[in-house]
Amino acid sequence: MTKKRQNMIVIIFVALIAAMISIVVSGAIFGTPQSRPIKVPVVDKISPTFPDVQHDSTYTSFLNTNALDPTQLIQIGNSNNQSPFQGGGTSF
Repeated sequence: MTKKRQNMIVIIFVALIAAMISIVVSGAIFGTPQSRPIKVPVVDKISPTFPDVQHDSTYTSFLNTNALDPTQLIQIGNSNNQSPFQGGGTSF
């Protein structure tokens, strides 16, 4: 055998022994996945419907019944134009 081939065999042998030692040491330090189970929080499914907060007793205890409803249409002035910014106006 040549000196170069003999050096390659020694390098491969040392690398294999280092790999085996690192696997054993890491197993001793970190353990196995079965020895440390992980518990993750579970999120409840979101309902696609909204509750009727005006008539549901669970919401009346903390919601103000006299508050304004932001979903109601509020008309200011006498204009019936539903899209005031769509054309027909003066451009500057």
